[in-house]
Amino acid sequence: MSDTVCAIVTAYYPDKSLLTNIARLEEQVSWIIITDNTPCTDNAELFLSFSKVIYRANKVNLGLSKAFNNILKLEKVKESGYILFLDQDSLIPVDLINKLIFDYNELLKESIAVGCIGPVYYEKNADKLMIPKIKHKLLPHIYRVDAIITSSMLTTYDALSQIDFWNEQIFLDLADWDLCWRFNSIGLRCCLTQNVVLQHKLGVSVKQIGVFSVKEGSPIREYYQTRDCLKLLSKKYTPLIYKIRFFLMLTIRPIIHILVLPDKYLRMKYIFFGIIDFFRSVNGPYDLRNKEQGRKI
Repeated sequence: MSDTVCAIVTAYYPDKSLLTNIARLEEQVSWIIITDNTPCTDNAELFLSFSKVIYRANKVNLGLSKAFNNILKLEKVKESGYILFLDQDSLIPVDLINKLIFDYNELLKESIAVGCIGPVYYEKNADKLMIPKIKHKLLPHIYRVDAIITSSMLTTYDALSQIDFWNEQIFLDLADWDLCWRFNSIGLRCCLTQNVVLQHKLGVSVKQIGVFSVKEGSPIREYYQTRDCLKLLSKKYTPLIYKIRFFLMLTIRPIIHILVLPDKYLRMKYIFFGIIDFFRSVNGPYDLRNKEQGRKI
């Protein structure tokens, strides 16, 4: 296998804070492709000082899955030894890539079929290290898990091709779970290593309600999470425990969010349209739903 590494980074209204990550990535990978989902905007000038960066302005929000798939069609990516997915809400350590590749190859030496591998992450809003309770030890400090997050997921083009790449019906937050479950369904393991730690931020903040923590995301995320939860409920490869979790996300969680989070009306609106658009088989960004509806009238 080639030792070249292609990092694919999704951006959405990026600013200079992303440049720290790009600088660290340049020291660790062969090239970086930034796929920018910012509507009607070209942010190429932000990245002009980097020699390894290829920038793509989509000028429309394609969502996570389609943005990644479009980049995966490039010959430069197909020929890479490894592919690393990353988003702009993470701060990568300087030794991330070498440790992920080392652990990936250690698993292969033990004849473990690897779909993807990623680091544990320190969630800055919750102020804690996020390690799944359900995990199965494969090697010291390396585990098989149901799913890992998109950011700093290391895989190969061959592994992705076996599951037909990212599922473009899943727009955003649940795309990584969907990808991992499809790896699992064909016997490729999703692996988590504790040998490297990623700094990551989920949502805007975390609100503490008694002993419970409620993650605050932007209101529009309610739409995508609702729509994609409903889609994944019907998939055979979705684990039963997650179907139960989705049921709670679709029933109990909206009530909690509307009660304790700001922008209550917006959240109610987005949850409602997420349900409606699931039954209308709508894909893509929320902004296009009115245009699609107009064409049908």
